Amino acid sequence: MTPINNIPKTELHCHLDGSVSIELIQQLAQEQQIHINIEDIQVDQTCDSLDEYLKSFDTILKVLQTKDSIEKAVIDVAQQAHNDNIKYIEIRFAPLFHTDRGLSVKEILDSVNIGATKAESLYPIKVNMLVCGMRHHENKTNIDLFTEVNQLNKDNSHVIGYDFAGPEEAFPTKTIQEAIQHTIKSGNHLTLHAGECGCIHNIIEGIELGARRIGHGVAATSDNTALEYIKNHNVLLEICPTSNLQTKAIQTLDELNIRKLIEQNISFNINTDNRTVSSTNLNNEYTLLYNHNLISTDEIKQLNIKAIDHAFITDAEKENLKTKY
Repeated sequence: MTPINNIPKTELHCHLDGSVSIELIQQLAQEQQIHINIEDIQVDQTCDSLDEYLKSFDTILKVLQTKDSIEKAVIDVAQQAHNDNIKYIEIRFAPLFHTDRGLSVKEILDSVNIGATKAESLYPIKVNMLVCGMRHHENKTNIDLFTEVNQLNKDNSHVIGYDFAGPEEAFPTKTIQEAIQHTIKSGNHLTLHAGECGCIHNIIEGIELGARRIGHGVAATSDNTALEYIKNHNVLLEICPTSNLQTKAIQTLDELNIRKLIEQNISFNINTDNRTVSSTNLNNEYTLLYNHNLISTDEIKQLNIKAIDHAFITDAEKENLKTKY
């Protein structure tokens, strides 16, 4: 194993549907007698935009409409994370995208909880889940979803926070302000996709409204004022290098300004976003940065320990987790 493989890791930005392995997708398609074109679920550097990137999910979601498939998907992604030597992962999913064949939100939550519990019994990894609302859904739709999840969430649940994903440019943060405020007032942890389309204002508005982490946030990495604001509010940027290159959020890795973030002590961590759609894993992400002389192995170690401080878990859980690093 390379030194990067050996480093214990923390992943905070990983989508369930975009990370299910091709092997499991093929197995589920066969079991459910659904035709899937594998070429439709992966993108590369020829991808034109975030909108094109998001089309991959339409194909994958066809086979994630049963309790069994959702449970298996969580275990599958956790196994991949374990192979990356990840000790703690938060996997995000959008319940409303799994209701096409009649599953209720309760059945979907039960399935991810069973999957996460089984994954923890199989691998030395802590698995938690984040519920995604969608930017292009009505505020009422997202509020109703989050209210139902809060009501269903029990003490032993793996669902520990919320996120907003989807087309950011067409639906800026202000359009989902009502749903964000409802989430925060309900006492929930919130991260938020923002800054993938060059829109710094979406990042700042998200933080103003109470987001404690920002998914991607790359629009801010070259803006000193925005970085100062992020630092002062102790917000972590969930950076996903390969995905950002594919969606054209950045043109080159240098635009991430990794050295600057480290030197100015801006909180960030490195993530896969969508392992299968982007054809990546977390070891590959760090190797990419390492090979471009943007990060050292010691810095990788420290980043992954610091990221635990921004996990949506209790202080006691954080301290316990750090002993595994």
